[in-house]
Amino acid sequence: MKQGPQDSAIWPERFSPFTVSHAIVLVLFSVCTGLICSSLASRSDPVRRRAEIALGGIFLAISSAYGVWWLLPGNLDISRSLPLHVCDILSFIAPLALLTRNRRMTHIVLFCGLAFCTQAFIKPLSGPGPASPDKWPQFWGFWLTHCLIVFTSIYALWIWQIRPNTRDLWFVSRVMYVYVLAAFVLDAFFGWNYAYVGRGTQTGETLADGLGPWPIRVLWIAIAGQIALTLVLLTRLLPAPRERESLDSPA
Repeated sequence: MKQGPQDSAIWPERFSPFTVSHAIVLVLFSVCTGLICSSLASRSDPVRRRAEIALGGIFLAISSAYGVWWLLPGNLDISRSLPLHVCDILSFIAPLALLTRNRRMTHIVLFCGLAFCTQAFIKPLSGPGPASPDKWPQFWGFWLTHCLIVFTSIYALWIWQIRPNTRDLWFVSRVMYVYVLAAFVLDAFFGWNYAYVGRGTQTGETLADGLGPWPIRVLWIAIAGQIALTLVLLTRLLPAPRERESLDSPA
């Protein structure tokens, strides 16, 4: 969606994909991620550990505040306000991964953050802008939570030097199949569309909307999701494949 003259005049109150405001978000995220990771790459492990705890605490506070905002009386819609989308769940796992350096949680964030949550950067939904009179927390919450997930994925590759293998892929794939199955059952029973595997209403705004009608759409989502997860293995081609010993050993 492109901004017309009228849209550009009110863009601080409305956000649309593939516009100047979208580009600003991408640039800010890239610059901030690059600055933080590059500054910590040469620091000692104790310094990095303090930074991880600080970032994890801040990220957890952001995710919690955004989750609570959706549950306020003026925002509550049981079909969309519960933190059941994959990125909602990851917005809590990512801070915990930074706080604990847990290998399993880190692999979940690494695979799912790069495979799924990057959709928010590629094709975000239209919605309230940063200066929306009453819905500005939706803009900031959406972007901050997605940024912290993808940031943690990049941090794991850059600072912890994690290079996932096929065993890690199989673990995350099993977790995601259980998640999608649970979401499918809940969506079918309650008429919701969490994880985009319910009947829902196709708006054309998400990549899942282009995968056909329900229920065949669920099959294509599963196949596309598995392909996306598998492609994350290409990060093994990045240099410095030796993981830091500070991460816990696999369970």
